[in-house]
Amino acid sequence: DCRRNVFGILNYLEAARHSGARRFVFASSGAVIGECDPPIREELAPHPFSPYGASKMAGEAYCSAYFRTFGVETVVLRFSNVYGPGSRHKDSVVARFIRQAVQGKPLVVYGDGRQTRDFLYVDDLVEAVIRAAVAPGIGGEVFQIATHTETRISELLDCLIPILEKCGRRGVVVRFESTRPGDVKRNFSDASKALRVLGWQAKWRLSEGLRHTVDWFLKNRLNCPL
Repeated sequence: DCRRNVFGILNYLEAARHSGARRFVFASSGAVIGECDPPIREELAPHPFSPYGASKMAGEAYCSAYFRTFGVETVVLRFSNVYGPGSRHKDSVVARFIRQAVQGKPLVVYGDGRQTRDFLYVDDLVEAVIRAAVAPGIGGEVFQIATHTETRISELLDCLIPILEKCGRRGVVVRFESTRPGDVKRNFSDASKALRVLGWQAKWRLSEGLRHTVDWFLKNRLNCPL
């Protein structure tokens, strides 16, 4: 986390500064806030719960410093739990569940399934990034990019398993294991600032996005071994 997210962001910001980039959009995360009573909002004080959250917090701090010291027009986007086509390498819960199902393995839930997340489809994310790249006068700003919908992992499974079964992956087994260190219990974000300033809001429903994601994984499993 430190080498990629802290040294990495510093290298990118230096490149942006020396190349005269007009805008720098940083892919951050709601993980910088840590454990709190959701929804997560931009004005909440960060208290990272995991090393990943700490590294993203450091990236946000460097963005703030480069904007105020060097004039690099940085914009921070705190993504919620992104899923969708092209996510084969992600270790996020949706991609992991689909990989496990395609491989005929149990879907492993860390915890009791009552923990919540805010699932954002990749097409909605792309639109947010484009708007953040071109909107005038937003240098130094931070935005929560999310659906403002709290979904339990058990609810995700209730939606995902029937889609997998319709695609021929029958007999899906769910296995529960101990909660992993650093996992927060509840997580969803208030994206009203993004709507107000960027004119952006999430459009994709979870069920629709999951169908497209499962379809992509199944169509690409031969060209992209899981």
